[in-house]
Amino acid sequence: MKHRVWAGALALALMAGHAHADPAKLGSTPAPVVTVKGRSVQDVQNAIVAMMLPAGKTPTRQDQNVMVYEFPLSFWQSIGVQMAQGNSGWQEPKGRLTFTMAQMGSDVMVSNKFETVATNMFNASNSVEITNPVVYNENYLGLQLVAAFAEGRMVSGEHNALGIQAYEKPTRKTRKVGAVIEALVPGAPAEQAGLRPGDVITHIGGVPLAEQSPATIQLLGFLQIGEAKLQVLNKGEVIVRKRPAPSSTPVESATVVTPPVATPAASPSAQSQTTPATQDGGQGWWQKQKQGD
Repeated sequence: MKHRVWAGALALALMAGHAHADPAKLGSTPAPVVTVKGRSVQDVQNAIVAMMLPAGKTPTRQDQNVMVYEFPLSFWQSIGVQMAQGNSGWQEPKGRLTFTMAQMGSDVMVSNKFETVATNMFNASNSVEITNPVVYNENYLGLQLVAAFAEGRMVSGEHNALGIQAYEKPTRKTRKVGAVIEALVPGAPAEQAGLRPGDVITHIGGVPLAEQSPATIQLLGFLQIGEAKLQVLNKGEVIVRKRPAPSSTPVESATVVTPPVATPAASPSAQSQTTPATQDGGQGWWQKQKQGD
């Protein structure tokens, strides 16, 4: 789905300026962190490439323990960044996603952070780290995917998609319930499972979707390996059986670690990002996956 993953999160972040997430939602760490079991730093870097390369993105920096990706922002996001930076002289703002890895015995600790970066007319740079609950959730689930790829639990590819092409723009009522399906990929797993446009998904893998960002919803669906258990309003539990990975046997079931559930107030800017963008801004691996999550 050609969806600008960071758009909604960035819009919310910029609305709040330099606001940071409630530490209670972040636990004891200032950035999302996961542990990749029994793998090397190189394995983790390979997994990150497997996520980002389908979107045509290559790292702007790759050291022994750090990988950095940068991407352009849309016009309105750029205006928002300039306003948040408090100086209209900041030009050409962009997004920067940084992965940091550390070998801890036989395991690897990996974290990431999302920043907006801008340069002024004097070629001085300025960056603002975005750590609100929306971005935290998305980054945390993205790292869950890194771990799944690195540990061999998941193979990169379109077979991981549920086949939900788009979710409707949330309303005051629906955002308190879940995600409303707007369109399905014809013949894809979600349609074969009996889902139809207008259905309201309240949970994916046991995680409530109320107030979650579109990117978080997509990641939750993508992370269900083999089959996804969805709770649908008026239909109960719906099992979406994904297509098997190429040259592999389907996995019967899998458990996804539940991320901290953030319920930020949805803003008009965030709501406007729930429909997929028509152009690729190169803002992450997931927007190039199968038209859906």
